[in-house]
Amino acid sequence: MRIVNPVQCDPGLALAKSYLIDEGFTDVQFVNKAFTSREWITDRLADFACAHSEFAVGAIDAGLPLVVLTGLHSGCLELWVKDGIANYDDLRGKRIAVRVIGVSDMFYAWFAILLGWAGIPLTEVEFVPAALGPDDYDGMVNNFKEGRADAVLAGGAEGPRLRRLPKSPGHVLLETMTDKPWSQYFCCSLVANRDWARLNPNATKRVTRALLQATNDAAKDQSKAAHDARASGVAPVFFADETLVTETMAMCTYNWRDADPEETLLFFALRLAKSNLIRSTPQQILAQGTDFAYMRQLRSELKA
Repeated sequence: MRIVNPVQCDPGLALAKSYLIDEGFTDVQFVNKAFTSREWITDRLADFACAHSEFAVGAIDAGLPLVVLTGLHSGCLELWVKDGIANYDDLRGKRIAVRVIGVSDMFYAWFAILLGWAGIPLTEVEFVPAALGPDDYDGMVNNFKEGRADAVLAGGAEGPRLRRLPKSPGHVLLETMTDKPWSQYFCCSLVANRDWARLNPNATKRVTRALLQATNDAAKDQSKAAHDARASGVAPVFFADETLVTETMAMCTYNWRDADPEETLLFFALRLAKSNLIRSTPQQILAQGTDFAYMRQLRSELKA
């Protein structure tokens, strides 16, 4: 089985190989492709990945063969804004950094949801795309750091990185780990290529069990997880700095047992539909792109 390289908020996935071997897999590959890009599924580069909720909803609406299997955690996202922006309403008329303008970009989709929830039309902000297009995450963040944008969504380790800068480029307006309604919903979920999952239903269950067990164990001892993820050699660009990994994990609530994945996708789908960014109803998103039956079984089977 092939899994897209995880990032600092999910070191358990980087440590999952031994769990997958215990489940009977003999060939486990990590794919060096951003999970925030649709290419891993459109080009069939991998079978499993982590995915943000708004990314999953947009991909399912677009007809991509993606199925959400379980939530992994809440948190890990921070809304950074320039000084002088004190509340959501202050975002009116401001410049917002994204990779590209469109629902295929999870950062644009997330801001569309936030702005709709805050009652701000998309026409009342200016979206600033990254220079190099849909994979240019660094360019998006640099637009904020270098003053070309007034707000950016810092994902995973980006918040801790911004705090380490000698001169702060701004401040945090929203933390999805603690601020409602975001703290009530999953940020990151385990998703699969739906065609692979349908052809291999038993293997899909085994992968789900292995990755949730790995996530459980990583959350219990985060310093050890950071150390082991670095030693694993998986995605070294993400796990080389152990302190950065532990800081990122501290921004997450590993609550796959407690948060409701259906409510999560309903919330994100409803908001994207109200912004006219998807055509599917929330119920269609759930019917076409989710399978939570085994996750519910594992909630009682796997020890906390």
